[in-house]
Amino acid sequence: TEHFYTCAPQILSGLGLMYTEDPRFRQNIDKAGGEGTAEFVSKAIAHYCSGK
Repeated sequence: TEHFYTCAPQILSGLGLMYTEDPRFRQNIDKAGGEGTAEFVSKAIAHYCSGK
């Protein structure tokens, strides 16, 4: 759409890593979704990007 971009797998993979590697991301994601959400989403993104 006009406000979003196509997210290449390399970009999405990097975002997924930031969800767990950056404490600020992890804290905010876990605050919104509950403890462990950042880890879960990061692993889900990695799996998706691996094409398996």
